[in-house]
Amino acid sequence: MKCAKCQGAAEGWKCAICGAESKAHDAEHTHGEPASDRHCMPMCSACGAAEAHCSC
Repeated sequence: MKCAKCQGAAEGWKCAICGAESKAHDAEHTHGEPASDRHCMPMCSACGAAEAHCSC
């Protein structure tokens, strides 16, 4: 898996809203109205951020 922002390696998943981490995508972890899992995204291995917040 790759980080869409820096194209580096991504391992695990991270919520861009609350920072919750998991080894696999959790479709039950939702935010917003209507509830959506779109904020659960690959976690950049280099900086540890959700790919939307990657600082690499």
